[in-house]
Amino acid sequence: MTPELARWTADQLGALGYRTDFRPTPLLVEASHRLFYRVQVRSAETPRTTFVVMSSPPDKELNDQFVALAAVFANHGVGVPEVLAQASDAGYFLLSDLGARHFADVYGSHEQDAALAAGINTLIHIQAVVDPQIPPYEAQRFRDELHIFREWFVEGWLAADFPSGDLDGVFEALVANTQDQQQCCVHRDFHCRNLLFAEHQAVGVVDFQDALMGPASYDLASLLRDCYHRFPEPEIARWRDHYLQRTPFQLDPEAFAMQLDLTAVQRQLKAVGIFARLQLRDGKSSHLQHIPPVLAQLQDLAEHYPTLAPLRPHLTRWRGAVADRLGNPQS
Repeated sequence: MTPELARWTADQLGALGYRTDFRPTPLLVEASHRLFYRVQVRSAETPRTTFVVMSSPPDKELNDQFVALAAVFANHGVGVPEVLAQASDAGYFLLSDLGARHFADVYGSHEQDAALAAGINTLIHIQAVVDPQIPPYEAQRFRDELHIFREWFVEGWLAADFPSGDLDGVFEALVANTQDQQQCCVHRDFHCRNLLFAEHQAVGVVDFQDALMGPASYDLASLLRDCYHRFPEPEIARWRDHYLQRTPFQLDPEAFAMQLDLTAVQRQLKAVGIFARLQLRDGKSSHLQHIPPVLAQLQDLAEHYPTLAPLRPHLTRWRGAVADRLGNPQS
C-alpha cells in the first residue's frame, strides 16, 4: 500500500470512529489494474473489524459505473460491497468486507452444493435487474471479444496465422447464439474467484462494474463452465436443471443446454485471449497456467456440436503448441 493510500485510509477510518492504525493485507487480484487490501481495525465498541480498500486507476477502470451499479445491485438484493468512502480523482475506495472465502475455496468440499445453490439464487436476482445505467451487450462487442483470442493468443502469444477461412463462420455462429436467446442483466464475470461464500450461506459478488444486458445463459456458463474449475458433466446438467426449475424465464431445456454450451465456448475463447494478453501487454504470467485446461474444455465441447467442427483440428494444434511452449504435457 502506498503512503498516500495509507494516509487516505487512516483518515476515512478515523472519520468512521475507528482507530487509525491498521494492518493491510494484499488480496488476490483478478485480471484488472485494481489493487485490493483487507484492513483490520479496532474501535471502542468492537475488538476487531475488517474493511476492504480498493485502489482503482480512474483512467483505466469504470469507477463511476462501479459506484452506480453497487447501488443498483444492492437495491435488488444482490450482496455487493457497500461504498463507505471514496476519493474519485485518486480512485480510492473504502468498502465493506464481504468475507475471505471464495467459491473456489469451497469447491470440492461438503459446502459445494450449498454454494452453487446460493450462487444460482443470486444469479436469478441479478437477471431481474433492469436499469438504464446498464447498457446492452451488443453483437459487435462479442465479435471484439473473439478478436482478443485471435490477436493476443493465436497471432500474438503463439505467433501463428489465424485460420480465418475455417473459423470466421464458427465465430459468427457463436455471436448469433448470444443474440438468439432471452436477454437480461449479465454480470459478465460470474465465476468462482468473484463470488464469496460468507456466513449463513450468503453470497458476496464483486467485479460487477462491467454488467450489461445480454444472453440469459452467459452467467450460468461462467459459473458451471468456469475457467478456473471444471465440473463433471453430470454436475453441470444437474445445476443447469436446478436453474431452469427456478428461473422466471420460459426457456426450452434442450435449446438452453445448447445455448449455454455455445455461450461458454465464446467466453472461454475470450478468456484464453485475455490470459495471453495479460502476459504480452501487462507482463503478468499468472494466468498462463489456465490456458491448457480451458483449451481442453473447449475441445470437449467442440466434439458435441457440428457447428464447432471446423474448430476441432485447430484446438488440437493449439493445445500441442501451448504444451510445447509451457513445457507441460498436453492434457
